[in-house]
Amino acid sequence: MTSFTAHNIRFPDGSLSIPDHPHVLADVPHCEGAKRVLSMLYGDACEGKRIADLGCLEGGYALEFARMGLDSFGIEVRTSSFENCQEVKRRAELPNLDFAQDDVWNIAKYGPFDVIFCCGLLYHLDRPRAFIQLMGQQAQDAIIINTHYAPQGWRPKSVFKFSSMTEHEGLPGRWYEEPKTETDEQREKFKWASWDNHRSFWPTKEALLHAMNEAGFDLAFEQFDTFGNILHNGTSKETKLNHRGVFVGIRTRALAGRSAHGHE
Repeated sequence: MTSFTAHNIRFPDGSLSIPDHPHVLADVPHCEGAKRVLSMLYGDACEGKRIADLGCLEGGYALEFARMGLDSFGIEVRTSSFENCQEVKRRAELPNLDFAQDDVWNIAKYGPFDVIFCCGLLYHLDRPRAFIQLMGQQAQDAIIINTHYAPQGWRPKSVFKFSSMTEHEGLPGRWYEEPKTETDEQREKFKWASWDNHRSFWPTKEALLHAMNEAGFDLAFEQFDTFGNILHNGTSKETKLNHRGVFVGIRTRALAGRSAHGHE
């Protein structure tokens, strides 16, 4: 196991994975927002529902979903991060939590799932539309995507350096250059980069929602309560320059099924 660098997890014995970190992952707005979506979908009936956490890093989100009662399955490609996931599994002692070391493009080997959680991953892919289609094939009820997106406009203000507006996979967006990694050793080192493609494509916000709708999620929307104060984050300079959001796709039959069950 390597030291934890991203997910500050509180274990059953009260210890923390990153003791000096100011926040526990369970209390971070990204995590709380995802749990609210799951509660909307399933209420207190999460037991037996399967969720996949793609590119799960150190396993913190997957653990929180398992604590809600879902059968939680994380997929992580980097060995160092996967070792941390295994440590989380060992210390959490939850039978409904599991991990696999694999490329997320191989998700069909482990599915299907009821929900797919995709946080900090889509903007590292060079074929995001194809990947959203893949998630649509493997998620029966919903997907939750936390990602950067391409800003509109000719010369948008941004903290990122990317291409001018173009089209890829039939979607408008911008190309972003990833760190050049050629060996597995280099790929392990750059944890915040793509695993094997040297540039990624960021669709616009509208294109993301369209692709989700196209993948079979007839209700697709941006979730605004996952970055803390909605008013502040909607107008802050930092948020506008980062071009990041959370996008939820739901097959409304999942909601209809819950409603019908509740009235039986």
